[in-house]
Amino acid sequence: MVFEAIRRQLGRSVPFARLLDIAVDGIDAQQARARLPDRSELTNHVGSVHAGALFTLCESASGAALAGAIAEQIMQVRLLVRDAQIEYLKPARGTVLAGAQLAEDGATLLAALRRDGRVDVAIDVSAQTIANDGRQIVVARASFNWQVRLNPS
Repeated sequence: MVFEAIRRQLGRSVPFARLLDIAVDGIDAQQARARLPDRSELTNHVGSVHAGALFTLCESASGAALAGAIAEQIMQVRLLVRDAQIEYLKPARGTVLAGAQLAEDGATLLAALRRDGRVDVAIDVSAQTIANDGRQIVVARASFNWQVRLNPS
């Protein structure tokens, strides 16, 4: 129930992701999935999905995974991306799906957050499209390092 509430709120609280029509399809305490629709205005000059749109999809999936991992403290924290890397592997065409996975479990993160008031979190993301024959084609891999800080009391 809490994951569904977070999923809905993320769709409303990040204006740029909303502009791109990114939808978070699923969240749990360790991972999340997000989707970028097939829209012509999200393409580049060669007809594939624009690199900026792919990056934002991957960032959105990573943020959703982080929110799920720290769900019980989500209203008491500030989340910021500290750095990110992305590797574009193949041109992306059509709807793109991104899956994000935390390197550590949520309980470990929450314990460190309570102890130190802040924690750095690494999240890996893989983005793929579905080919006409049903194969998943990985089009990008990314990693995001987030900083989570407790809000001052």
